[in-house]
Amino acid sequence: MFFFLKECSIVPQYTMPGKPNMNGVAKRRNQTLKDMVRSMISHSTLPESLWGEALKTAIYILNRVPNKAVNKTPYELWTNKRPSLKHLHIWGCPVEARPYKPHVRKLDSRTISCYFVGYAEHSRGYKFYDPTSRSIFETGNAIFLEDVKFGGEGNIMNVVFDEESIIDNDQVFIPIIIQDTITEQDNNKNPP
Repeated sequence: MFFFLKECSIVPQYTMPGKPNMNGVAKRRNQTLKDMVRSMISHSTLPESLWGEALKTAIYILNRVPNKAVNKTPYELWTNKRPSLKHLHIWGCPVEARPYKPHVRKLDSRTISCYFVGYAEHSRGYKFYDPTSRSIFETGNAIFLEDVKFGGEGNIMNVVFDEESIIDNDQVFIPIIIQDTITEQDNNKNPP
């Protein structure tokens, strides 16, 4: 290992055993990952047993956003290409996915109602969790229903950001305005 590191011009820096305070960068990154996983699981209806998939997704996202130490993303430093963020989706959102099934009959249902749990590691697809079979599968054919929750929680709230600048302090204040949207049930109860 020492010769490999020397060959790659990497200087190893070891910490003392039993002294975790000497490894602050890794400790902070692990705390960030734990916070992301906790937030992802608490804002979804998925079981806590999918924490491993949430962790992989959190790492995938952190590798594609800029770092404080370097103004580039880790993905960009590794591949010399800027990462695309167009394919990112909300973890745990409902999905209508079409898994690959070669022996499906003509009138069988081709889609499965499931949840998005991550990005495929060796292809350009996505990972989905099927709650009926309690299994994870990968496919690229899916419709993401990011504005809908399967649990059916009350009203969905829209958050509108209005930007307003103050000349004196050269700061930008962003007031948050929360608007309740009227669901179809409310609309039917109270016609205009």
